[in-house]
Order: sequence, then C-alpha cells, then structure tokens
Amino acid sequence: MNKASFKIRKSKLKNELANMRKAYRAISKRTASRVLEMTITDNLLTLVIPGAKLEVPCETFSTAKATIDFLYFYDIIKTWEGLLIEINFIEDEMQIGKTKIKVQTTFFENDSILRSIKLPLNYTDWHLLKLEQRGYTIEELRFNKLNGEVENAHHRLKYNVSYIKDVLGIYGISSKEILDLIEQKIKL
Repeated sequence: MNKASFKIRKSKLKNELANMRKAYRAISKRTASRVLEMTITDNLLTLVIPGAKLEVPCETFSTAKATIDFLYFYDIIKTWEGLLIEINFIEDEMQIGKTKIKVQTTFFENDSILRSIKLPLNYTDWHLLKLEQRGYTIEELRFNKLNGEVENAHHRLKYNVSYIKDVLGIYGISSKEILDLIEQKIKL
C-alpha cells in the first residue's frame, strides 16, 4: 500500500494557508478553481492554488501529490487542536488524526501528473487554452480538476467564433480567418 505523510507545526501551516487565503479575496469564488494541490517531496511541502505557490520546509515521508478543496482544508487546519499536525496520505484518502477525508492522490509511479499547473490569480479562457499548448497532459488537467474548465473554454471559443462570424461576415470575414487570428494570439 502506498503511503506518504508530512508533519509540521500547526502555526506555520496555518500562517502559510492564511497568506494563500488572501489571494482568494481578490477573485470571484464562483469562477475560480478552489483546488489546493499539495506535493510532498524530500523535506518539502509545496502548496499550489491558481495565482500562488508556496514551498514549506517540513518533515516528510515518501513522495506524493494530492488535491483537496482549498477552503475546506484551510478550515480543518484552522480548527485543529494541537501544536503539530501530521497528515498521512493513503490511496485516495487523507488522514489527520482520526479524521479521514477522501482526496485525489498519486504516489509518483510515473511522471504523468508531476508538474504543478501555473495559472494567474484571475485566469481567463485564454490562459486555460494555453495550458494544452504548454504540453500539460490530460492527467495533469484532470488531477487539478481543470479538464472541465478547459473543455468549457473550447466550447466558449467555438461559440464566440460563430458569433463574431455572424457579426463580421457581412464584411467578408470567415470563421477560418477568425480562428487563424485567435491561434496566433494563443499559439495553439
């Protein structure tokens, strides 16, 4: 059975998460991804949300990556009683003390989801469409719960091209010309 864990002072983790929480105040909770990606490597915990990445030194065991809703995890840490927090990851499960929570995990059997996805705080469809151009795999997008958002960005692009063609078609502009212009900007 795969297992990984990290141990850290509650105050340190809570302060780091509070700093990340400030970033969420600047964006719409309705449109923003709230996924927290945690990567455990040798004596380092890396926390990533869109627009922020923190590396926190701590005691670790093994290597793994897990995702969980950021605000939910922040609330758990805020209310945790005790000086130290030890979090264990087992197949699709995170355990804090006696509490077990379902999370998506991987234990680096291969590197198909190893990279963290870098997005700005207020990302748009343009940023989402560029993810594929940057070579992120479907596994990486799925792991970070962004595959649906990328798919929706493609649908909105198709709709917007159709709309622009309807408006500018009277001037002889074709859908292909519009797509060519957009591809130049996005570099799909």
